[in-house]
Amino acid sequence: MKLQQLRFILAIADNGHNITQASERLYTSQPGVSKQLKLLEDELGLEIFARNGRNLVGVTEEGAIILERAHLIMQQINEIKALSNAVNPSRRPLVIHAPRLVA
Repeated sequence: MKLQQLRFILAIADNGHNITQASERLYTSQPGVSKQLKLLEDELGLEIFARNGRNLVGVTEEGAIILERAHLIMQQINEIKALSNAVNPSRRPLVIHAPRLVA
């Protein structure tokens, strides 16, 4: 599991389960986001998003838990970045990104 994958699933959820819109928001390719989603779901052995054919139509029960925890992890990462920025004001600040959780 990679932090990038967590960012991707949060972006997918935040963009109405639309991988294309999520990829645009993340400034990356749609196939890359789809691949990372598949790799994460394969690693976990469960589906995060409910599907109707190839379309994502919602969040599974397990997926809602994963998204909630991914959001908490990203909040903690942002807190670490904020601490670094506060302790090292002369350094170039670390960018803080706090994705919204939409289920």
